[in-house]
Amino acid sequence: MDRPAPPCARNAAARGAVARRDPALGPAGANLRVPARRALDPCRRDWSHGRRGSHRNMSARNAIGGTEEAGARSYAAQIPILVDRSRPDGLTRQIADQIREGIETGRVAVGTRLPSSRRLSEQLNVARNTVVRAYEMLEDQGLIETRPASGIFARRPATQVPAPTVPLPEPPGDRPAMPRPQAPARVQRLVNDGAGRLSFDFFPGRPDAGLFPIKTWRRLIQSTLSRGAAPGLVQYSDPAGLPVLRAAIAGHLATWRGIAPDPGRVIVTHGIQEGLSIAARLFLGPDAAAVVENPCYQGASFAFEATGARIERVPVDEEGLMVERLPAGPVALAYVTPSHQYPTGASLALHRRHGLVDWARRTGAYLVEDDYDSDFQYDGSPLPAIAAMAPDCTLYLGTFSKSLGAGLRLGYMVVPPALVDAAIAVKTLLNNGGSWLEQSVLAEFIRSGGFVSHLMRARARYRESRDVTLAALRRHFGDVEVEGEASGLHLCWQLPSGLPAAATLETMARKARVGVYSLASGGAHDGLGTSLSMRGIVLGYASLSPRQIEQGIARLSDVVDDTLDARPTFLSELLVHEPLGRGRRPEPAPRNRQRPALRAAPPRPAVFGPEQFLEGPMQLVRGIYRYPIKGLSGQPVAGVELEPGRPFPFDRVFALARPGVPVDPYDPQWAKKGLFVMLMLDEALAQVRTSLDPETLLLRVWSGTDEVLCVGLDTPSGRAEFEAFVHRLVPSLNEPPTLVQSRTGHFMDKPDNVLSLINLATVRSLEEKWGRAIDPLRFRANFYVDGLRPWQEFEWIGSDIRLGDAVFRVDRRNGRCGATNVNPANGQRDLDIPGGLRTAFGHKDLGVYLVTQKGGKVVVGDPFAVPSVAAAAPSTPAPAAAPGVSTPAIRQFICRGCYYIFDEAKGHRPDGIVPGTPFAAVPAGWRCPDCGTDKIAFRPYLPA
Repeated sequence: MDRPAPPCARNAAARGAVARRDPALGPAGANLRVPARRALDPCRRDWSHGRRGSHRNMSARNAIGGTEEAGARSYAAQIPILVDRSRPDGLTRQIADQIREGIETGRVAVGTRLPSSRRLSEQLNVARNTVVRAYEMLEDQGLIETRPASGIFARRPATQVPAPTVPLPEPPGDRPAMPRPQAPARVQRLVNDGAGRLSFDFFPGRPDAGLFPIKTWRRLIQSTLSRGAAPGLVQYSDPAGLPVLRAAIAGHLATWRGIAPDPGRVIVTHGIQEGLSIAARLFLGPDAAAVVENPCYQGASFAFEATGARIERVPVDEEGLMVERLPAGPVALAYVTPSHQYPTGASLALHRRHGLVDWARRTGAYLVEDDYDSDFQYDGSPLPAIAAMAPDCTLYLGTFSKSLGAGLRLGYMVVPPALVDAAIAVKTLLNNGGSWLEQSVLAEFIRSGGFVSHLMRARARYRESRDVTLAALRRHFGDVEVEGEASGLHLCWQLPSGLPAAATLETMARKARVGVYSLASGGAHDGLGTSLSMRGIVLGYASLSPRQIEQGIARLSDVVDDTLDARPTFLSELLVHEPLGRGRRPEPAPRNRQRPALRAAPPRPAVFGPEQFLEGPMQLVRGIYRYPIKGLSGQPVAGVELEPGRPFPFDRVFALARPGVPVDPYDPQWAKKGLFVMLMLDEALAQVRTSLDPETLLLRVWSGTDEVLCVGLDTPSGRAEFEAFVHRLVPSLNEPPTLVQSRTGHFMDKPDNVLSLINLATVRSLEEKWGRAIDPLRFRANFYVDGLRPWQEFEWIGSDIRLGDAVFRVDRRNGRCGATNVNPANGQRDLDIPGGLRTAFGHKDLGVYLVTQKGGKVVVGDPFAVPSVAAAAPSTPAPAAAPGVSTPAIRQFICRGCYYIFDEAKGHRPDGIVPGTPFAAVPAGWRCPDCGTDKIAFRPYLPA
């Protein structure tokens, strides 16, 4: 019987077989020598044929497999190594030291596959044994490992040292200075770094990612790739774009914008910005002049500035660019956004469009028309594009960033016939063409009608978001001044007095995880420093759902109130004493609106009709109050007659405007409460009791049992006497306030016509848990009801209830402010109601707001009927912990500065807090990662 061949012979035979199978390896045994000394020592680690892993066999397999499937394998990295044969330390030591340094400093990442000994020896032109010995040294040091049938890989070192910094050599004295880079001084920034930390981000111009037709897009990609895609993927495409896409864009523009260009005039770009760069390269330089709107899109202004051209800024108003302010001198380019001016949103009036075209032809200027979001017109019919009126002198820019998404990086420009060759030449120098695959897919998407269908769906969705945004602004901020709501994906909101400057509001909102943007942060540039840059907010609504919009605006409103409550000196930032001088017309807990600790039933459809109600025993209206003068004491009434959709009669119809605020004394409008004397800041108001007769306007004021004032508010002298009395009562006022009366509305904290209700059982439950007496009059409600379960009122949100003869829709919860901290009996701040609620439940809600659905009379003692749907499914509220006391079940803690929630289960790895770390074990010096608030300000948070 034949004896088996020795291992070295078997390995040699195998190497010969591999070489014979693959001619690329040469004749059998070529370049595969193994030193005799190593072959005679079978116990020695053999790096040549991989007793710890055959890196040489892997090299052979990689050489054999040249197919696409082999490309998925892990190939060895080519490591830059330099050897010096004149050095005394030897080649082995040099190779090992350089690989070691690369692994320890991170230049060679952990898990990187290293080249085989044969490949590295060929790369360095050294003997293979030299590399083998270097690898052995590294393995002994634990820096590399051999994986069977895979190769040699870098391991994580025991200690990783930073890469050494190589000092730059000092230039010799006779060496000329290096040239300075010719980088533009300013560039636009459209990437929002902190967007991931925002709960509600109103960044302008961002479409809804959920509307992207991902399934259709995937199908079109697969279809395109299956039809001979290889040539298109490996070859350069036409710099002007695929002809099929240019034809599709031309057809779309003819139908939707009235522009009928020859497809040869269409140039596919990587978006609006590249079109602006092409226009600037064509016509601008140090000796040229360009006109831009003011304010305008940053990308246009900065691109034109970068050429060294002189920039002429022409203001805009409610009808767009003020054509009569255009310069008479020679101008090369004029940049306009006629469909939806950015950022104001104004549409250029038709007569101004004609005037602009006449000016361009008269002065020999080219118009650059940026039509960035004209696909979304909600009200009326869109006006014709400038390019449709003057194709001979207009460079028309369009994009798919707003309709589909900016990630596609696809746009287009339509140029006059005389500029086609020059524009394509500049485009070629910029990037030599675009992606063949995306262009092919988009062309088929347009050709098949999918793009139009997508636009129709998106338009309906964004119209709803626009409507919700306007309603939310009016709901929480009153008659707001907005522009640009007729089209596009954003509107421009001019902040009224009572709100801080735009940049301040942006910072405050970000701490509450709401993203709103001043002009500069929203990508606009105001080179003339108008008031709009100080008081304008660019509010995008397309990327948020209607519910998110409502919650975000509500939180924004509460941010202002809570900041004023926590920092009374903030009041000075809310008082704007000068009008903005522009704007065409006037038209957030739960500030955080996170899931409350109270296990309330979700909102349900409203129920109508008296037969739907269940009347329980002792469910009665215990008290009815009105508060004729904002901030002063309430007056109990025996009954009230209510009208549908109207506020509580004679409630907060008077208010005391702070000295110097821009409130019209003859026709005052609703404004944020910071403009008025109020209990939240001026607790001295609670030291007196008032009564105002709605018929005679006779005001009587008591201090204790003594009547200290009796005047008629229907006369100027009576008003002046009352104003002087309030000035003496409130020491923080530097001069008397002004008494104003609303003619048609009210001065409640919320601008909509809501009435407030308090469940007395809820107040009693807090008294029991906190061990403190709580006067229900702290909450200044219109209705006080009894006979219910604590917190039962939260179950009615979205449903109808009945008090007496009237029916009300329960609209929302009532977030409490610092006014509830003032004891109405003595005018002292003796409790922290909002803080206690947030500590116990993670929100500051107590009571609900009502909207009158069916008018009628309500008197004290009337039965109170709850919805049958809610009564049939009672829920048990979570127990209320005393302020500052946590329970063992609490695993989350909320920051009182910005509502960041620390979850013990998740920890916070950037600060070294591993998951599972108890909050008590977090270092005392740790701060909120979002706003920097101290750990001590965190409170337990109980999610539902």
